[in-house]
Amino acid sequence: MTWTAERYFAKAQKYWERSTNLPRETEEFLLSTSFVCEFAIRGVLCTVNPALNAAADEESILFAAGAAANKPPRTLDVASALARALRLVPAISTAEGETISVLFNIRNRELHSDEDALSAASQYDVMPKFFSFIVKLADFAGQDLMTILTESDAIQARQTADAIAKDRTKRIKDLIKIQKDRFFALDKAAQDERRKNTPKFIAATTTSGHRLKTYKCPSCAELGLLGGSPVGRSAPILREDGIYEELRIVPDIFECKCCDLKIVGLDELMAAGVAHEFQVLDDKDIVEHFNIDPMDYIDVDEIVREHNDEMFGYQDE
Repeated sequence: MTWTAERYFAKAQKYWERSTNLPRETEEFLLSTSFVCEFAIRGVLCTVNPALNAAADEESILFAAGAAANKPPRTLDVASALARALRLVPAISTAEGETISVLFNIRNRELHSDEDALSAASQYDVMPKFFSFIVKLADFAGQDLMTILTESDAIQARQTADAIAKDRTKRIKDLIKIQKDRFFALDKAAQDERRKNTPKFIAATTTSGHRLKTYKCPSCAELGLLGGSPVGRSAPILREDGIYEELRIVPDIFECKCCDLKIVGLDELMAAGVAHEFQVLDDKDIVEHFNIDPMDYIDVDEIVREHNDEMFGYQDE
């Protein structure tokens, strides 16, 4: 047996299936995601040549070249593997490489020290760059993104990568400034009148399934509405008050009725500082979730007897 790209990408997918079934804010989610990165990186190295995945000792290099090993071969340490991947895939940005490097550092501190490193990390800092990083690795290796991620996550990863690549930062900063200047140029009475247009609800679902939630306007600081479409969900989460699934929403529009700021598209929203996704909890019907048939718990004969007893008792009176 030798190291192969196919095995590493399959292993990355296995760990991603574990990751994406977890709530995004859990420490286990980021820990498992770090393994996805590592295995995808090693898959890319093996795509070029398995020797790139080998530690710098003779036995490991010979094993990578297909020779029988006289002792267990060793793979390259993860930091060096990342450095080699960055050399091979120039499309990966410096920011993406640094984010993955930080993720590995956090994982190592969590595993090899007494630090609670993962609890201080945020998926909102990691995941946009992770998605773009994985997209570029898959494209370089000629892999269908769904051989690493699930179908819905592959779609989201591609959307996020495209949004980062477009970089609408300057245009959106200018738009926000224009709307801010217009709003605060109004006299106080006019501003107060416009502030009455803030949403009267916190969250809502449209008939088409679009999700809405209130969001602080980056222009006037009043509440506007952020909307998006569901792209995936976690495995069922058991809590004291019921069973839920975490629904992942990719934002696609923000609108503020106070200052008339309107931002459309994930690329422009991310340029405005909006996260690449937001989550809502969908409660699950317990009977449906456990596939319970209520008739299995109903004694029809007993109900008939009780009904007859009540009827006859009433007539006797």
